[in-house]
Amino acid sequence: MPYGFYHVLHLVCLVAIVSGFTLVLKGDNKKKMPKIVTGIASFLLLFSGMGLLAKIGSGFEPWVITKLCLWLALAIMVPVTAKRFPEKRRIVFVVALVLVFGAIYMVSAK
Repeated sequence: MPYGFYHVLHLVCLVAIVSGFTLVLKGDNKKKMPKIVTGIASFLLLFSGMGLLAKIGSGFEPWVITKLCLWLALAIMVPVTAKRFPEKRRIVFVVALVLVFGAIYMVSAK
């Protein structure tokens, strides 16, 4: 697939995952659709990111490993906190935004 496809898919998944995190942390915890969207977007974000790495011919450089760790922490932290620690949602929302901006910074600073 072409580079542009992976790039657009990656950006769309980024928006979907941040929106899903927001709905999970700020919305009703009983609804499953935001959690499903977040899970699918997490997988597609990983898929498109690996596709982009293959297209640019890059390996697992330090910025890639850091980004993977940040997204893995987000993908685990947000749903677990929303379900088991609902009183800490506000703090986790701020931490999640900081981690998202950290992942975005890792790409621009590579």
